[in-house]
Amino acid sequence: MKRGQEITVIVDYDLFDLNVKGEKGVYVKTDEVTGKHLIYFRVNGEWAELPDDQIKPCRPGKVSQKNKEFVDLIKTMPITYAP
Repeated sequence: MKRGQEITVIVDYDLFDLNVKGEKGVYVKTDEVTGKHLIYFRVNGEWAELPDDQIKPCRPGKVSQKNKEFVDLIKTMPITYAP
């Protein structure tokens, strides 16, 4: 998947008292360990980690200007604590 691509949730998923089935989200990245995708939902301003079988790309490979501008602002938090 491409960073900023729009996805749709295809299963019932409770995200802070909102069922996001059928809602659109913005793909940000895939976790290397779990394989789950980090998705941001504008509908309630929340984040979710969902596996492949719970999402479907809306327009594979296409990223809107609005989503591109949004994901360009997102950075991975650096680890600053060293034991």
